[in-house]
Amino acid sequence: MDDVYSALSHHIRRQIITMIGDQGAVSYTDLTELGLEPGTLYFHLDNLSKSDDPLVSRTGNKLYSLTELGQAAYDIIQQSEDQVDAVVATHEGESTTRDFVLDILAMKPIVKRIQSDPLRFFFEIVIFLGLYGYFAAEVSLLPVFLFFLQGVFDTGVTILAALVAWITTFLLVEVLSIPILRKRGLSRGLFAAVPMAFVPHLLVVLMWYFIPTLGVLSGWPLTILLTVVISWSTYILTIALARAKTVRSSRAAIVTLIVTNLNILLLALISSALI
Repeated sequence: MDDVYSALSHHIRRQIITMIGDQGAVSYTDLTELGLEPGTLYFHLDNLSKSDDPLVSRTGNKLYSLTELGQAAYDIIQQSEDQVDAVVATHEGESTTRDFVLDILAMKPIVKRIQSDPLRFFFEIVIFLGLYGYFAAEVSLLPVFLFFLQGVFDTGVTILAALVAWITTFLLVEVLSIPILRKRGLSRGLFAAVPMAFVPHLLVVLMWYFIPTLGVLSGWPLTILLTVVISWSTYILTIALARAKTVRSSRAAIVTLIVTNLNILLLALISSALI
């Protein structure tokens, strides 16, 4: 529904939706009767028709018609301008709160700062991963990409594993970005931001380190905790990738979800080999 509210918030898009809704289907020539500059009209038509959930569709006979979401927007417009203003204002307030929470979860301010000057934070990133590896060893965990492998390991091994997880995750994301996102070239901003995806893991490791009783979690509680950690980690990586490659987060999520599933497959193979 974000696209509906976006359409309602701009008077030109409301005019376009109203004309199409009133007539059922219109041509580009019909829309020029709105008196808009061609560039302005094309811009708003693209906004309405080329989003992930379009409000306007173009048929084979080159006529524009409303989609189901477009019809919903049209129905709201028909109620009254006051109703439109109230709906938009409510959504904007909800969106502001939601966006703030999502930005914090995605560590967006930190990711943005790191990606603006990757080399500046290289030392801090290595220290962070060193701490991650050290505390992982203290609670008998070994970092493997975005997951853990249980067992008693030397501290040096776990620190090295944390560094390897950083580099291999970055390379895997870059390789998958070529066929999926059509983006080539290694991104220093992405390379520097990938370790932020390990922040949820470090928090869990610290919880187990300082509250040893949590280490006995098993069954559904442990499953829920690990699901939250992996979901949070994948979300951070998705936002970092979307910013680095200048693509929609929905497209970046395809890459990161594949990485997560490949990680699960790798862990399954390692577990089978150990057994």
